[in-house]
Amino acid sequence: MPLFSTRHQITPQSIIRRNKNLLFNEIDGEVVMLSIENSEYYGMDKIGSRIWELIESPVSVNELIDKLLEEYDVTRDQCTHDTTGFLEQLAEKKLIYIT
Repeated sequence: MPLFSTRHQITPQSIIRRNKNLLFNEIDGEVVMLSIENSEYYGMDKIGSRIWELIESPVSVNELIDKLLEEYDVTRDQCTHDTTGFLEQLAEKKLIYIT
């Protein structure tokens, strides 16, 4: 077990904002991006791309989940679980910041 956790604590009140130092574009409805800092290329599926679009401006996790629930037929618990996991992955790769 690692001494320090790399997981990011995300709460409903956490504010999510994009890392502005990324190159990204939308291709066929899906976001692709390049992190110069990580020297890595990333691709997102349609739902991940929609989340990326919704966090263009800083937004709380609660607001993000509310918007997703308006668009997708999913329970709040499932949406919260899936969205939080996705945001944790983005934060670990330094593609977003959590405050």
